[in-house]
Amino acid sequence: MTTHPTTAAANTAPLISAHAAADALVLVGRPLREDAGPSPRFGDDVWKMAAAYHLPNHHKGQSTIIFTTVEDPIWRLTAKEYAYSRLTKITEGCKRLPSVVTVCREFREFRKLFVFLAERHPGLRLRDLVDDTVLDAFLDERVAGIKPELQPQERGRVKWFLTLLFRTRESITFDQLERLPWTGRASKHVAGIRPPENMTRRIPPQVLAPYLRGALFYVRIASKDILAALAEQERINEPVGDANKGHRGTGQALLEAFIERRRQEGRGMPARPADINLPHKYTPASDRRVNRTLIAKLARVGDNTVDHPANLELLRQAAAELGLEEGGMDTEISIDEETGRPWRPRFHSKSLLIDTRMLLTACYVITAYLSGMRDSEAQSLKPGCHFTTASEDGIIERHKLRGKVFKGRQSVGDEDTWVVIEPVAEAVAVMESLTDCDRLFYRHGYRRDNDGVGTTINHLLNVFADRLAEVRPHDPIPLVDGEKWRFTTRQFRRTVAWHIAFQPFGVVAGKIQYKHVKVAMFEGYAGSSASGFPSEVEGEQRLARTEHFLDQYEDFKAGVRMPPRLAEQFARIRDELGDFPGRVVDPARLRAMLTNPARTYYPGVLNDCYFEPSTALCLSRRPSAEPEAAPVMNHCQPAKCPNSCVLPQHRPAIDSVIDDTRKLLTIRPMTSLQKAAVHQQIEQLKHMRDQTEETAR
Repeated sequence: MTTHPTTAAANTAPLISAHAAADALVLVGRPLREDAGPSPRFGDDVWKMAAAYHLPNHHKGQSTIIFTTVEDPIWRLTAKEYAYSRLTKITEGCKRLPSVVTVCREFREFRKLFVFLAERHPGLRLRDLVDDTVLDAFLDERVAGIKPELQPQERGRVKWFLTLLFRTRESITFDQLERLPWTGRASKHVAGIRPPENMTRRIPPQVLAPYLRGALFYVRIASKDILAALAEQERINEPVGDANKGHRGTGQALLEAFIERRRQEGRGMPARPADINLPHKYTPASDRRVNRTLIAKLARVGDNTVDHPANLELLRQAAAELGLEEGGMDTEISIDEETGRPWRPRFHSKSLLIDTRMLLTACYVITAYLSGMRDSEAQSLKPGCHFTTASEDGIIERHKLRGKVFKGRQSVGDEDTWVVIEPVAEAVAVMESLTDCDRLFYRHGYRRDNDGVGTTINHLLNVFADRLAEVRPHDPIPLVDGEKWRFTTRQFRRTVAWHIAFQPFGVVAGKIQYKHVKVAMFEGYAGSSASGFPSEVEGEQRLARTEHFLDQYEDFKAGVRMPPRLAEQFARIRDELGDFPGRVVDPARLRAMLTNPARTYYPGVLNDCYFEPSTALCLSRRPSAEPEAAPVMNHCQPAKCPNSCVLPQHRPAIDSVIDDTRKLLTIRPMTSLQKAAVHQQIEQLKHMRDQTEETAR
């Protein structure tokens, strides 16, 4: 080990940075929240920087650095100087200052590096790293235990952190990383080839369908009962003295009236939740299932009145006569039309709190999934965010939400608007009835109710799945590979983009069609919104076109006749690869060769389009000055256009259109010209159907 004079001095004298004063503000120049306290100073051992982070799904722990967790004083100062430099200066290779959460994440990487050096190479400093041997070992340890498909991404992230550590060396006083790691080689060469596809998992359709149906059930049916029960709870929680002012009846008389009312209604006495057993020194174990607290509230008497020995005997006799009723609150429970029974027993305070949180989660699921919002965007919504406007033609009423976009924007976010469909508007309306603070999605029932769901939302998504198994056992969520599906907020946006691209005519749940979602989303996102959802759908559509093209190629090899252009393209690829029976072809190379031609291949319902602008009839109505990068599907002429590819899988749809067209001749009177046009249309469709028979042979 090499001992440096500056290091030796630092071990005996107080460590003072040569680049930052102890009282320097670390958040200088950053916009802070209105309720922010004083900014941390460089000399502090704890930097609480939540005031400079404006995303609503943020947890304060994500923006806090505790430097005392680094034991070595030199490395502690090094970490401070690195963090201060990143917070106050734009580092080489970066376009802007990083967020405070990013710097906190880099500090955690710092700690892992320091622990690795201390345990594996005691006495070694950053300035002693003269080659990549130690850093290679650090990379290997960092990805140990991570799934193989995620390792390149993690290695690349760590490699970038080490590059930043080198680029901030001039802001470090004692222990700089003086050598550029891996001599500046690109991350892909150090980390390995990264998978091109988005790594966020898509929710399988068989999992999503019952999950979304359950969310819609909570919003449309269960919400009425939950909101009514919350109103009842607010009434019965009023102080008894105020409610009974001027009432001449005794506590026992009120209890007797309550019992008689239950008797007349054919209901039992309220029961304590089965999973709560609160023994009372005056009450025998046999009476502990009677929910005396709720009885006191419903009867409008004090707790002491209920606990009087004479009244305990009165309740004991009533429970023996009437039995016990699970829950016990008065709010009636709606009937689930799918089962013909109430969807749950009556509420008590604990079950009401649980289902209130589940209702919040259901509203989040519908809002995030059916709008394509990111988690931060959904959590930015506030009461009053929903409004309606007429479409450009004045016929359709569009539902819209006001919120904030954060990705790629200023740190405080920018106001923006989303066009959504009716179920999202319904979910927002429910949340506006549920909330009593300045945000829609908040931690209901916790000590600080106005806190956002933040990092707890992923937990709630999975608790909601478990709750649906109890409330809706007739519509179960299946296991995937023998395990429960693990829901995360990122999956919703990826999944709806995939469904729009791969299944444009599928059904979300009930009568909600993805096509309607797509139209609504794109009307909003195609405008000023920078949320980037269209690009995600376009990425999924490119994948869909490639998969469809691969399927057609396999059919071609199996002997299915293809339209001339497709046959020519597939024959060229087959000959170039030597993809003949008995020979194994590299799947990656085959996919690479098919990806490029698939970019201009557009699957459709009545036909596919192998787009060539020079021969596309759909472009004949467009001004020549406009770009010709994609077909205009609304102007497609599948029976005439040379780009049209009619395949066997299109025949059912063509037959359906022929039948519908023939019905026009019988359900309304037509002129001779109209009849001629309809007959001509039928003949063109029959010609297309004949093409499917030819390609199938």
